[in-house]
Amino acid sequence: MPRPAFTLHVQAEPGVDVIRSLRAWLKVGLRTFGLRCVSIEEVTQEDEMVDMRKYTSGLITPDEVRDGPIEARIVSVYISEKHNVPVLELDTGDQFFAWPSNGKKLARAYGYNSDDWIGHQIRLELGTYTDKDGNTKDTVNLTAVSSRDGNAGNGAPQRVDPDKLPAPMKREDDLDDSIPFN
Repeated sequence: MPRPAFTLHVQAEPGVDVIRSLRAWLKVGLRTFGLRCVSIEEVTQEDEMVDMRKYTSGLITPDEVRDGPIEARIVSVYISEKHNVPVLELDTGDQFFAWPSNGKKLARAYGYNSDDWIGHQIRLELGTYTDKDGNTKDTVNLTAVSSRDGNAGNGAPQRVDPDKLPAPMKREDDLDDSIPFN
């Protein structure tokens, strides 16, 4: 039967000689209690910090805006190969499919170049539409909040410089830039 093993995270108090104290602590653990250290790894605070957008974000659907609108900035735009529609990556980590009706709103507000959409503030809120069978269905309506030139004289947020936006989250289908093309 395998012997049980445990993982500990130990942090030194301020002013403690970390290496000397750790070695002494491990010796006491072995000699007094029969607990042998089988592996040890130093971690830094930076290693422990994780961008939680990956685990808390997703595609914006009517359920996401049912309790109220969401305002966010566009950090990236790419075309979905599966749906052949622009996908907006937002500073919240969420994504939004800009189907033709919402894509037209973005084009009227910011132009037809997707790079011109980046940095702009948008609002996503619950809306409805009637399908071909006459049934009312929920949808997400997009409203352009910031102005095209970023000069928001009406009190709306100005456009953020795209270089100052957070980087979009890496997608599974991204090409690895470390491998050169030959």
